[in-house]
Amino acid sequence: MPSSLLQIERKIQSATDAVVRSIADTDDGVAGAVIGRNTTAHLLVNSSFLYRDKSVKTTQSSRRLVACLGAAGKHVRLESIAVLDNQVLRTHYKLIPKQNAAKLVPLASAISQEIGSIGDLLFILLGTIEGLRPQIQGVNSSKVKEIRLVPSLAGNTVQRTEAGVYSLRMIVPIEELLDSINADLEQAGGLIAEDRRVIGSAYDDLLDSATTEVSVPTGEVRHRNETVLGKIITSLNAQAAQYHEAIAALRQAADDARALNEVLRIAYNFSADVLPLISLFVSICDLKPLVFWCTVKEQWALHRAFTALPWAALGRKEKLEEYKSIVSQARSHAFHHVLPFDSTVEVDLSGLDVRAETIRLFVPFGQKEGRGVHLKDQKLADVLAEFSRAKERQVSQAFWEANEAVMQAACKLAQEVLASLILIHDARRE
Repeated sequence: MPSSLLQIERKIQSATDAVVRSIADTDDGVAGAVIGRNTTAHLLVNSSFLYRDKSVKTTQSSRRLVACLGAAGKHVRLESIAVLDNQVLRTHYKLIPKQNAAKLVPLASAISQEIGSIGDLLFILLGTIEGLRPQIQGVNSSKVKEIRLVPSLAGNTVQRTEAGVYSLRMIVPIEELLDSINADLEQAGGLIAEDRRVIGSAYDDLLDSATTEVSVPTGEVRHRNETVLGKIITSLNAQAAQYHEAIAALRQAADDARALNEVLRIAYNFSADVLPLISLFVSICDLKPLVFWCTVKEQWALHRAFTALPWAALGRKEKLEEYKSIVSQARSHAFHHVLPFDSTVEVDLSGLDVRAETIRLFVPFGQKEGRGVHLKDQKLADVLAEFSRAKERQVSQAFWEANEAVMQAACKLAQEVLASLILIHDARRE
């Protein structure tokens, strides 16, 4: 067997062994099926552990791992792994009767089958980021004709490279671009307001069309940190480190508003940006089950981290969409709550002069405007009614502390997906 295939098989065996041990430690039914019975048992493992939401468009793979379990003293031992197709499984795992060998696909054969069915598209995550593509944008101004994005440009960030043409080495704030052009045109009277407007509009168009080029690897992936997924992982790890520091500060002073705001900020960014990444991983594993087999340990760890959050206290289910809702509402209440009201305000008008002038009935079907009672000061009433407040969604510190494990598990899963994709890419090349 080629070395990469052997590495993949060993990776799956090690990952499955860790999951089996975790299950046996918490489920007496699994442990009791083999310990003290001098027999073996088959454990069917699902092909996905996270509850699905609308962001996941794919369905679970029907190819599932089967772990043959035996006893090693008072502990469960993984004896072998195979793959079983087209089995209905609504739980994370279940013990099944001993299977006819003809139904089981040996792990090595299943790996080879999956390697043969994987195309090139998956490996865009291993692509190398080459940098910004050169871009040219016309400007409808008498003083500036073009703005160019030229990543290879040497020298100053913004330069006049031709008459009426200004080139940028990198994307800069619009104010910096305008100041540089204005300084260059100082002797000609600088920029007037209309020049600034059209340059700003052209620069917006340039930014909207700016493109970073990525090359998909055809040979060995030498610098994993420079890949698309590698750069994402670097960012995730940085966010997790910042969250760790913020949680430590909040643990020392539970009433530290700055520390809480930092926790909320990072948690919200994580939920907004990383949950779609997790959904992507789920879909990849649905379509390419070999990736799930290689990362089953980290998939199980992320599931356990999510279930460890205090969902019951919040009256929620352990779903990605519910997690995002909790974080979003807590953050909104903290960041969008300036006015000093935590509940709806009701004013007693029974003793005031708010005389109704008209009541409009039988307006055309579907027309809402003008319907109902009209007050003497209707416009003022409408303005006052526009005030609103952020929903009251306070979340305990215990949730934010447990959330650190979720972030760490997500980072670890991303790292193992990257490592697995590199192994699979190498196996296809052999």
